[in-house]
Amino acid sequence: MRSTSNVRNLVFIALFAALFIAMSSIELRLGLPVPITLQTLALTLAGAFLGPRNGFFAILIVLALTATGLPLLHGKGGISYIVGATGGFLFIFPFCAMLIGFATRYIFNNEKLRANRTVTFIALFIAFELFGSLISYLAGVPWLMHVTGLGFQKAMAAGCYPFLLGDVIKSFAAAIIVLSLKPYILRIQSSMKSKSLQSAPASGRPIS
Repeated sequence: MRSTSNVRNLVFIALFAALFIAMSSIELRLGLPVPITLQTLALTLAGAFLGPRNGFFAILIVLALTATGLPLLHGKGGISYIVGATGGFLFIFPFCAMLIGFATRYIFNNEKLRANRTVTFIALFIAFELFGSLISYLAGVPWLMHVTGLGFQKAMAAGCYPFLLGDVIKSFAAAIIVLSLKPYILRIQSSMKSKSLQSAPASGRPIS
């Protein structure tokens, strides 16, 4: 029934929202205005496991609750934190999760990509690195410049360059996790569909 599907959606969204909060609490600052965290790994997994819509909402809900003052991210909350030095990254994170959801769905549905496990892994890694990490700098660095008054090079040194190697490692780890748990991901996404979608004629693809 649709109500059952909605409950499952809420449960999985809540679980990955909690994962995002938990991974946000693990941070290493190194004297930089932008801390090193596992947030991008969490949002990547949210998008890959839940799909574009639910992955988007899992991250958005955390940001919305944080904006109300709940100390959910690094033990901090409030509007002042949301629009602070890391605000550009926070703003784009739900969209990163959404793009990851679309990319993962495309890779899993593409016969040529999923025919070879190595090719699938490489495609997932590239998608996670591009949409889960690199695209966040498009909003994060300009916002950091705006809030702190740093020039472009200094903002890149403070909010981009120190994180690139870690981004590669997290994307690599996410690709391993997602590829290893692909059957469970397909099962989770199938269980979150409404009854009407589940009863639709099979298209021959693992995810519609």
